[in-house]
Amino acid sequence: MLTRTYYQYYTNVTYLTCPECLSWHGKIARRPQGLPDRKDGCERRLLAFSPRELDYHREQERRMRAAAEAELVRRDLLAQASDALGSDNDVAFSLFRQVVAVDLHVPEVEALCEKRREPLEADPALRRSLRALFAKAYSDKFGHPRYERLPEEMRLARERAGIARINELLA
Repeated sequence: MLTRTYYQYYTNVTYLTCPECLSWHGKIARRPQGLPDRKDGCERRLLAFSPRELDYHREQERRMRAAAEAELVRRDLLAQASDALGSDNDVAFSLFRQVVAVDLHVPEVEALCEKRREPLEADPALRRSLRALFAKAYSDKFGHPRYERLPEEMRLARERAGIARINELLA
C-alpha cells in the first residue's frame, strides 16, 4: 500500500514577514514542490504529515490563514492610521485601536514617530493618548499564549524595555 505524505507551509507571522510568504501560511500540498521554496529571508518550514492527520491540519490551515490575513489587515490599518495622523486624529486613534487589537511592534512605533514627527510634536495630548494606548497594548501582548514559552524574567524584561521605548518615543 502506497503511503501518501502531505505538506503544510509554515512561516513566522510578524511585521517583517513578506506578504507573499503570508499568503502561503498554512496551505497544504501533496508534494513539497507544490509549495514555494522562497529565498527571501522569511522564516519558513514545510511540515510533513500523514493522511490520517489531514482533518487536523485542515483546521490548522484555517486558523493559520486567519492569522496571516489579520496581519495583512493590521498592516493596512496601520498605514491608514499613520496617514490620518495630524489631519483627522479621531480617525487615526480609532484605527490605531484596531491595529493594537491584533499586535504592536516597537519598530513600527519608531517608524511612525519618525514619519509623523510634525503632527506628534505639535500635539502633546495626542502623544499622551497614543503613549497610553501603545504601552497598554504592548504590555497586554505579553499575556498571549505565544509568550508563555519565554522564561518569566526574559518576558518581563522585553515587556519593560518595549514600554520604556514607547514612553521615550512619545514623551
